[in-house]
Amino acid sequence: MTMPTLIPHSGENGPMNGAVVSAEGGCGHDTPLESLRLLIVEDDWFVSMEMEHVVEEEGYDVVGVAASAEEAVTIATRRRPDLILMDIRLRDGGDGVDAAIEIHRTLGIRCLFCSAHTDPGTIERAQAAAPVGWLAKPFSGPQLLEAVAVALDGLGLLD
Repeated sequence: MTMPTLIPHSGENGPMNGAVVSAEGGCGHDTPLESLRLLIVEDDWFVSMEMEHVVEEEGYDVVGVAASAEEAVTIATRRRPDLILMDIRLRDGGDGVDAAIEIHRTLGIRCLFCSAHTDPGTIERAQAAAPVGWLAKPFSGPQLLEAVAVALDGLGLLD
């Protein structure tokens, strides 16, 4: 499996325009998207609602939206998503890296980090969570969908 990597993007403008993850090869999918469960962890209400709208319009099942690390762990434990879209800096000083590490360690669920914090130190610290990739903010709806598809394909969840 190839770890998705950041690729600078200067495509269409939108409220979430930025960089996108990519991996070698395509990621066409035959698995019904509504059977694929996503958890969104994002403390900015507008960003989380836009993310939820974009992925639901594509057909994914959003099992919850969390704004804090504690809420992310609770929802992941109860709802068992296939993939978590995880911000790094969360409400009340919470840390998405710590939440992702705990979720991966206890539940085996991996995440796609969606964050403006893509400095080498943060990326290195986050490797303990075994992320399937990174999506740098700001990003567009199509970039989010591409990143989710690449991540799910990398997990072997898209046929």
